[in-house]
Order: sequence, then structure tokens, then C-alpha cells
Amino acid sequence: MQYRLTCAGVVGMLFTLGCGPNVEIGHGANGGSGGGGATTGGIGGSSAGGSLPHAGTGNANNEGPAGAPDIDLPPGGGAPSETPDGPVLTGGPIPADNGPQAEVTKVDLLIAVDNSISMAEKQRLFAKTVPELLKRLVSPYCTTTTGSIVLRPASPSQACPSGSQREFEPLRDLHVGVITSSLGSHGAAGGRNDVCATAADDDHAHLVPLVRSDVPSYDGRGFLKWDPDGVASPPGESDVQALADSLETAIVAAGEHGCGYEAQLESIYRFLVDPAPPQSVTVDDTSKAHKVGIDQELLDEREAFLRPDSSVAVLMLTDENDCSIQDEGYGYLMNKGKPLYRATSACAADPNDNCCQSCGEATAHAGCGPISEDPACQTGILLDAADDDLNIRCFDQKRRFGFELLYPTSRYVSGFGGGRVPNRDGELVPNPLFHRNGHDRDPSLFSFAVVAGVPWQDLATDASLTGASLEYLSADALASAQRWPAILGNPQADVPPGDPFMRESTGERSGDNPFIEASIETSSSLDPQANPINGHEQVTFEHDLQYACTFPLPEPVECDAAVADSGAGCDCFAEETASNRPLCQPPGGGEASTTQYYGKAYPALRPLAVAKALGRRTVLGSVCARNTQDETQDDYGYRPVFGALGKRIASTLAKPE
Repeated sequence: MQYRLTCAGVVGMLFTLGCGPNVEIGHGANGGSGGGGATTGGIGGSSAGGSLPHAGTGNANNEGPAGAPDIDLPPGGGAPSETPDGPVLTGGPIPADNGPQAEVTKVDLLIAVDNSISMAEKQRLFAKTVPELLKRLVSPYCTTTTGSIVLRPASPSQACPSGSQREFEPLRDLHVGVITSSLGSHGAAGGRNDVCATAADDDHAHLVPLVRSDVPSYDGRGFLKWDPDGVASPPGESDVQALADSLETAIVAAGEHGCGYEAQLESIYRFLVDPAPPQSVTVDDTSKAHKVGIDQELLDEREAFLRPDSSVAVLMLTDENDCSIQDEGYGYLMNKGKPLYRATSACAADPNDNCCQSCGEATAHAGCGPISEDPACQTGILLDAADDDLNIRCFDQKRRFGFELLYPTSRYVSGFGGGRVPNRDGELVPNPLFHRNGHDRDPSLFSFAVVAGVPWQDLATDASLTGASLEYLSADALASAQRWPAILGNPQADVPPGDPFMRESTGERSGDNPFIEASIETSSSLDPQANPINGHEQVTFEHDLQYACTFPLPEPVECDAAVADSGAGCDCFAEETASNRPLCQPPGGGEASTTQYYGKAYPALRPLAVAKALGRRTVLGSVCARNTQDETQDDYGYRPVFGALGKRIASTLAKPE
């Protein structure tokens, strides 16, 4: 998310809290930063029978509005896995994937694009090179028996040199769809400060050509179809360059004006897996959100796009962590323009502690002191606005609020791994991604590629760290090389990632990358290349997280009034120079300016956790591309991850005789 509070003016893409009725969401060339906590209403109320008797008392900066309903938080602080209906949110265990791969002859490729602010430069770089993935699928490489590439044929009909063969038969049946990460307000729409509440913030996980104008698709169905033999009715595309051009158009059309609470995982789940995707989400008179209706349009899109006998690949592009907010219960509180509840004291030390819960709960857990006597709760049931910045609301929720409002990642591990999934009534049912129309898809035929916020150095082979080429480790190699503890740590034990660059934090971090000589540098540095991973820390003013990695933009961008007025994302407006971001310093070093030289990404811990659990089904790459300047090189843009995904998909396809 890229939202920052301001009352003196609107800076960047903004949410507004307590700043008066005339402040709008958008860009402005001038303005300062600050919160409007003094006039921000808290969540609380006086209705009888609620379980949060303190919620309406407010504190010095957050007065609960009279008559607002009590929020009946479930036991356990609202963590989905601890509620009685936990299976409704998660699902059944996933089957093992021990290979060998089943053999098929068609592929359905779904590209999930983060369309929040600041994604434009990544989308363009992505769109520029993803056609090469298509070309590899329709005109596979010529390889030796050991897998070494001998030739990249220009066409499917070109013969391979003696002693080599195509890695698989040229693909003659391919569907390609694009969706975005925007799923709206989860029922919070209505208040003037509610976020992601406009039509532009909710693409409903529909295919981009069906929610954008002038984006081509096959027969108006929302996806692209490769059909060189013309066997479909009507015939699909037979010109690979035309197919690539249409895909580039769809990716760029995703834009960067979607919801800042990116639901990357849930949007994929909703399109491919959810047995009953909702038409809408509403909040009832008990202050709980509920899914309403069934989105038949989405089901029709799924039916047309997803064949029951195909190899399915998902390719995710994002520069932030996943923020898939629950559509049930109290998830919508995330989108309310009011401060959330404070967490009890135990949460600061260990969010997994039994005594870590919300100050808004009426009853303490067994063995814990009364919530009303907790030192943290005695400072106020609700957080001050300054301590609950909307830009970082998805971050470290249990520690900060005492409860989680995001879906657990186990929901996506089960959904993408072939496990049974919950229907609207909470019953575990066959997974539509793997069981449809009387056909069973083997779980090994699903591939999950993540291009996200993680240093490329953490994913690269040892040879790539010093060599001219870049090759990413396979899922099996990542595990055997013990890279996962560095990338993810152990959240269940509150152990942070071993790589300090992968630790989510508003404060300055310290430490060394475990794979190369690179140390965290302080925010006072004037060198954007002080370390080769993220340059150096920034001054966050508690409004932003530190970066996992940065990368040179293909061309510098001037963050001037014209860019601001256009609504485009930019990280170096004049008001933000005090943050001393490495993105805004010239490559040779110097003071931060209004010219942006580098792009950035935040630690993508949730998508990476899903990838780890899915094992060999996954392909990983960094959104911080190593090479953004020389298009002639194999490591340009996202070519390395596309190459790895091509190999993964190839392993699921029929081999030539």
C-alpha cells in the first residue's frame, strides 16, 4: 500500500483521517504530513449486551462516537485459526507432490498483477519481457538430453540441431488471463474516511479486459487464446507476436490506481478456487461482515478460462506483502478510517503469547491478568491515530492490535495445493481448481510463480552471485540450501528472517545479508548504493516500512507537479525529501531530490510463505530486477524468473517421442 496521512495537503496517493470534509484522495504538488487524530472517531459504543464494555470510552485522542455498536471480537483475539469456524477460513490438507509430473498438452496461465500505486514501472518492465515466456511455450528451446539449451528457435517449425530436441512439443493450446489485486473495502464502504470504497478499488478478481475498456481478448471472453491450428470456435490467435502485444496491453491496463490493501493471494483464490465467490460484502446490524450473493460473472469467466485437463500456472507480480483481508466477521475494520484497538502488553514481546489479545476484548485468556489492568490497555483502548497509520495497517497486526484481520496463508496453501476447500456454509468440499466437470487435475499440474519483494541475491545460485548470468534456485534447491530460514524465519516461533533485509519494520534495522557482503546502512547515508541490496534505510516517520530491495529505474522520473496531477506513482515528491530515501539520490550519491532514480519493494512474506509450503510447485524471482539497462542480456528485467517458470511448466507437459 502507498498511502500517507496528511492534513496540510495531499501527498502521493492518500487516505485522509480527520482532515475535514473537503480533503480528497489524490495527488498534490504541495502539502505536509501529519495525522488528524484529534477529530478521529474511535470504534466503540454503548449498546447493551456487547462484549467490549470499554470500547466506547475512547482515550485522549480517540473518542468513540455515541451510539456506535460494540464489536464482539471472537475469543483468541480474532486469529482465524483460533475461532470455532477456523476450517471455514483455511481448508483441508494438501496432497504431496512427489512427481513424476502428469503429461498434458494445454496450459492455462493466470497473471496476477498488483495494481496499487508505484507499480507502473514494474508493470512496464514485466510487460516488456513476459512475451518471451509465451514464445518459449509455443516454440520450446532445443536442448540436449541433460537439459542444456542448444538453440532458441525463432518459430515452432524450425528444426533443432543434430543431437538435440525440443524440451516439449510446441504448445498449440494456451489460455492467458490477467487479474489485479484490488478487492475493495470488504464491507466498509459508506463512511467518508473508509478506504478502497470506490468502484476503481474493486476489480472483483475479474479478468482485466472485462473491467477495463479497449483491452483485447479472445471472443470478448476476457482472456487470450493461442490457437495456431484454428481448431477453436471461433479460432484463436495464430500470430505469436500479436498474442504477446495483446498480453502487454492487458498488463499495462491493470494500472496503478487500485486498492492500496493489495489482496494478491485472495484475488487468485477467488478466481480459481472459491466455490462461491461473493457478489458483495456487507456489514449487518451486529457489526459483522458477510458475503452476499454469488458472482456468477466470475464463475462464467472461470468456466471459460480454466480447462479441467490443463496444466495451470499462476504468475504473481507485486512489490508489497499480501494484505488479503477477511470478508467475514471484522475484516472490514481494516478499511475503516478510524484507529483500531490497542494490543495488550504481552503482544509486544511475543504475538504468539497466550496473553496477547486485543484491549477491546472483555475477557482475558486463562492465566492472564484482567485486560482493564493491563499497562498497555490503561493508556487507552484505542490506538492514537499517529500509532495506526493506514499505510502500514496490514503490517504486524497481532503484535500491534492483538488480533489478525487477514486470511491465514494456510487458506492459500490448501487452495493452491489441491486440498478440500470451504463452501459458504463452512463445509469442506472438492476444490474447483482440481475437481471440475467430472475431471480430476493432479496437484502436480499447478505451478505458482512469485515475482515479489525479496533480494535476488537470496534466491540466486552461488555462481550467479558473482557471474554475469542470473539463475534462480529451484524450490528443491532453496530448501536444500537452507535459504528459507533467511527469507522467512519462523513466524510461529516469532523468529524473524535471518536476512535483515527481509524483516518488516518501521524502524531502522541492522545486520548483514547471509549470502553476500552487504550490511544494512543507516538512513543518514547519502549513497543510494551504500549496499547493493536496498542502498540504505529511509526515515519512515512511522508512516512506511523499510525496503527489502531497490533497483535502478530504466529511466529517472521527475516527481513534479505534472506527475502529481496525473495521479502517477512517485516516491520523491518535494514533501518527502526529509525521508532521505535511497530512491531519490543520484547513483553517484548526494542529497535526496525530486528525481526518482530507483524502484523499491517491501518484504513479501505472505506470498513467499505460501510458495515455501507448496514446495516444488513454485518458482521464485525478485521484483527488484538485477539488470534494467541492457536489454540484450539474459538477466534483463524478469527474464530469469520467466525462464525458470518455462522450465517448470515444461516439466508438466508431454515430451516429444
